[in-house]
Amino acid sequence: MHNPIQIGIIGVGGIGVGAHMGGYQNAQGANVVAICDVNPARLKEIGDKFEIPEALRFTDYHDLLACDAVDAVDICTPNDSHCAIGLAAVEAGKPFNIEKPLGISIEETEALLRAADEKHIKSQICFSYRFFPAVRYAKKLIDEGKIGRIHSIYASYLKDSAYWEGRRLDWRFDEKIARYGVSGDLAVHILDTVRFLAGDYDGLIAQMDIIVKERKKLDSEEIVPVTTDDVCNFFARMKNGASATFGVSRAASGNKNRVRAEIYGEKGGFRFDLTDPKHMEIAMGGHAEMEEIEIPDEYRYPQQQSFIDLLNGKDDPWRPQLRDGVKLQYVLEALMESAGKDQWVKIKE
Repeated sequence: MHNPIQIGIIGVGGIGVGAHMGGYQNAQGANVVAICDVNPARLKEIGDKFEIPEALRFTDYHDLLACDAVDAVDICTPNDSHCAIGLAAVEAGKPFNIEKPLGISIEETEALLRAADEKHIKSQICFSYRFFPAVRYAKKLIDEGKIGRIHSIYASYLKDSAYWEGRRLDWRFDEKIARYGVSGDLAVHILDTVRFLAGDYDGLIAQMDIIVKERKKLDSEEIVPVTTDDVCNFFARMKNGASATFGVSRAASGNKNRVRAEIYGEKGGFRFDLTDPKHMEIAMGGHAEMEEIEIPDEYRYPQQQSFIDLLNGKDDPWRPQLRDGVKLQYVLEALMESAGKDQWVKIKE
C-alpha cells in the first residue's frame, strides 16, 4: 500500500472545487491538504468548507509549492498562468496536474514540456473526456480495426453559458487572460478527443464569432467589449486523410454541456453523446442499423484517479500528457489564424 499523496490545489474557482476537489474526494490514494487562491474571501470560504487548516491556505502559489506538506499540485487557474505555475512546480520538484489549454502560446507550452522532461517531473493535462467510458471504448474499437479506415468525423461541443443570467466579464471573455474563447475552453476538449481516436490534424479552416459582444465588468457597472469567441465552427483534414466537421458554441440555447461525436470508417461507425457516457451506438457494416450498447465498467477511469496512479507508478497508455497539450496548442493557433485571415491553414509542427 502507498501512503496517501498530499495534494495542493492552486485555484479554487468552479473547476478547482467542482471537478478537481470532488475528483480527489471520490478517488483512492490522495488527500487535498492545501489550497491557494488570489482571492482571500474565496480562499477562506473553501478552506472553511473543506476544513483546510489556515496554515495550509495560501494566496501565493510559490508558498504552496514550497510547503513540505504538499507532494503534488493541481493547477486550476486562468489560462495565462498555467505555464508559469507549471514551471514553478518543476523547479520545486513537484508533479502536477494542469488544466487545459496548456497555455496561451506555443512557445511557453514547449518551454514547460522541455523543463518537465529534463527534470523528469510527472505530469498530466486535463483533457477530461479521454477518461469517459464511451471514448475509451471507442478507442478500443478503432485500435482493433473494427470500423476500418476512418473517412468521416462529425463532432460538437455545445453550451448555453454565454446566456447565463447576470454573467459578467470574467476572465474567459478577456483575450489578455484567456487568449482563446470557446476555441480554447471547449473546442480543445473535442479536438483532443478526436485526435485521441483518429490521429493528428493536417489543416483546417475556421469561422469564429462573438455573440454577446459586451458585458459588465466584474467589479463595476461599466460595460466593456467581450474579446474572445463565443462560437467556433471549423472543418479539418486529418493526416490519415479523413475529413472532420466541428461545431463549438457557448451560445447554443438549451445545451447545458453537450459533447457529441460520430466517427465512420470503411467497415462501420459509431456515435456517442457524453451526457450519457456509459452508452454509445455502433453499426458494423455499410448498411447496418445503429445499435445501442452499454460500456463495461472497466472503461471508466476518473481523471484524478489517473493522476494519483501515475504518481504511484501505475501509468496509463491513454493518459493525456503535456506533449498532447503542446500538439493542441498548434491547432488552437491555427484556428485563430484561419478565422482571422478567412483561409485554410496548415497545422505547423
